[in-house]
Amino acid sequence: MVTSTEVFEIIVVSMRDAFLAVTVFVAAMVLFFSWLQYISAGRFVDTIRANTAWQPVIGALMGITPGCGGAIVMMPMYARGYVTYGTVIATLIATLGDAAFVLIGAAFTDPSFIAPVIAVHIISLVIGISWGYLVDGLKITPSNPLGKFSSNYNDNSPSRTIIQNGNNENMREVFDDLGREEKTGWGYFLLHQGYTVWWIVTSLGLIFAILLLVWSAQDADFALEISYNPLTLDGFITWIGLIGTSLSIILYISQKNWISDDSEASIGDKLYSMRETMIHSASETAFVTFWVMSAYLIFEFSMLFSGMAEADLALYGDGIIAVILAAAIGLIPGCGPQIIAITAYTKDLISFPALVANAISQDGDALFPLLVRHRVASIWATVHTTIPALIVGICLMAFDITF
Repeated sequence: MVTSTEVFEIIVVSMRDAFLAVTVFVAAMVLFFSWLQYISAGRFVDTIRANTAWQPVIGALMGITPGCGGAIVMMPMYARGYVTYGTVIATLIATLGDAAFVLIGAAFTDPSFIAPVIAVHIISLVIGISWGYLVDGLKITPSNPLGKFSSNYNDNSPSRTIIQNGNNENMREVFDDLGREEKTGWGYFLLHQGYTVWWIVTSLGLIFAILLLVWSAQDADFALEISYNPLTLDGFITWIGLIGTSLSIILYISQKNWISDDSEASIGDKLYSMRETMIHSASETAFVTFWVMSAYLIFEFSMLFSGMAEADLALYGDGIIAVILAAAIGLIPGCGPQIIAITAYTKDLISFPALVANAISQDGDALFPLLVRHRVASIWATVHTTIPALIVGICLMAFDITF
């Protein structure tokens, strides 16, 4: 019979481990890549518009950067007619969204994940570029989803879509149109006042997370015990994890975005202010923390109430059904469900082919701005990214390619 003590310990361990094993490393990476976007944003639009032939490559490279920022920026560029539909597809296929941070974070704590992390990113990048050029080559567009295979195909059909929203719309900088957040409401106040405390706790957590890795390397039997006495080492570290996750949940709630964290407004803010970069890096990491903790709780409670072990759950993660299911999860907009799927891989619950299928199929948060600007394109984009996801996933499974 399940006891309340077991349930409470699962919650405590999930909160502690989500922060110390994932959040602190994700925070460092999110801040780094957000900073890169901040310093390079101004040169991006001119570069991609001046290199039409390389647009699918550039789009895929933007998508492959961890997080959703690079992919989100591409969507208004397509709506404006700056890039081709194949570029959009290349971007969406390549992106792993915020789920990429979970994978990379796992590689920090367990070197065995380094190879699959590199492999899934390379596969997503190559498939994104190839499929993007194929889409443009076949003249596939949202208005002509079958391209040259369509019975009413017109060779003069444009591969770009231009949406006019006002006079001189195309002359304005793309980043100026990403919008800004409204500086009102309790959520805005809480996020913009509480991010400093969150960064202090996270910085402290990063120090101890690195120490935990060192101690584990020195002693294979080392294990962090559950202790609630802050005067002991185990207790102090446990409380850092609990406080850090609690603060992350508060920031997550303050965003009022339940399955997606990045928006055009938040990306716009980050590109124009280093302070906003710090703030939204905190909120993005808090979003990842919430969904990772949710995944931990789902897996742990599944085993607790079913009496199954991780090895038993892993039996359901192999085979074609797992690949199809992983690709289907990728159809869901937003990064939240994708983080759960990726976390399942880090727990050895799904196979590498299923991981790749999800990585290719998912669009992260980038689908939302496309949905607002071009609903038909967003619908067909999910179809055009799911097809290669199933093909590649099934091929990897058939040839028993795994890591």
